Parts: sequence; structure tokens; C-alpha cells
Amino acid sequence: MAEAEALASTAAIQPRGRLRVNAPVSFGIRHLAPLWPRFCARYPDIELDISLVDRLVDLVEEGYDLAIRISRGGSPALVSRKLATTRHVICASPDYVSRHGTPASPEDLRDHICIAYAYSDSVEEWRLLDSADKEHSVAVRNIMRTNNGDTARAAALAGLGIVRQPTFLIGEDLRRKRLVPLLTAFRMPETDVLAVYPSRRHLSAEVRVMVDFLAEAFGGTPPWD
Repeated sequence: MAEAEALASTAAIQPRGRLRVNAPVSFGIRHLAPLWPRFCARYPDIELDISLVDRLVDLVEEGYDLAIRISRGGSPALVSRKLATTRHVICASPDYVSRHGTPASPEDLRDHICIAYAYSDSVEEWRLLDSADKEHSVAVRNIMRTNNGDTARAAALAGLGIVRQPTFLIGEDLRRKRLVPLLTAFRMPETDVLAVYPSRRHLSAEVRVMVDFLAEAFGGTPPWD
């Protein structure tokens, strides 16, 4: 019945029905929440059900139609469409830098205090690439770890330590010099902002228009960069 309804909805001129969307907390608040009124104005017959959580949800088991994920590889079990990219920047507050100095190489991070994002793929070890794409791995000393990016950002702004965060979260802080980029001769691989959904075969009209809407909203240079 769900598949039949999805096929019928796809053929309809005006998509309608309930659309359950999952997204990470910080990204959802900063970059998705301002878009929902525009989407609802364009598609008034779609009822949005937005859930923000940083853990990795099971779309099928938990009944989501679509998820927004910040990921380098996506999931082989799901269909994905790239919406944008985000860079990760190692940075600290000017106050922290004035008190502890500026690391000149990745190895210097061993002598600094760091703040870790618990859902990162390398919490205790940070990996950076130099201009020749050679990887430099360094074990860091974390004074705090958290499963929420805004909490890590707030700690860095207060001068607690060095943080590694995506530009979608700290772009404005870097522009306003509330955070200072460090180790700028090195970089980390870009991370994709993806729209993921369970199946391409029975893609409902609601999911299709949402993915197209988000791709349009984040097209070109993303606002955080």
C-alpha cells in the first residue's frame, strides 16, 4: 500500500502527504531551519516532520523518508545525493593562542589542549594532509569530548582549547575572527553534505521535491564558505 501510494503521489502534479526528515542538530538549526518556511510555501500540501539528532538513525526501522548526513562516504545501503561540501578547520580563540602559542606543525598539537567531537571518526588522533597530500597523524590530548558540535564550539570560543570543526558550524566565527585558524599549511579531506533515502525505485514525490529543493538551496559555494 505504501508503494502504491508513493507511485500515485509521484504522478500527482502537487506532492502531498507527510514527510519525515532527520538531520544533525547543529546543521539542522543553522542551515535547514531557515529553509523550511520557503519549502512549505512552495509545497503547502506537504506536512513536514523534522527530527534533529546527531546519532546515526536507521531510516527504514525508524520510519524516516529522508535524512541529511555529514559524511565522507555515505552508506552503501542507501541512495544519496550530494548537496554541498564542508571543510574542517583546526582553530582556537585568540585568547587561547595568546596564552599557549600557535602550533607550527601537526606534531605540536601534542603540547596543546584539544576539544573532541565524540562522533568523529578519529577522536584521539587527528589526521591532516600537507600540500603533497602526505598524511600526518598525531595523537591529541583532549580536555573535553562532546557529542554536540555547538558545545565544542562554545568551549573553543571560551578559550578552553583547540577544536576541529566544520565550516558550516564555525564559518561566521572565522570571518569575525572570534576563532583563529591554525596549521593553515595543512588540510583535512572535505566532507559531503548528503541527502540520503532508502530507495530510488519507489522515490515518492515528496522526497524528490525535497531533495531538489535542498540541492537548489545549497548550490554553488555553500553559505558557510
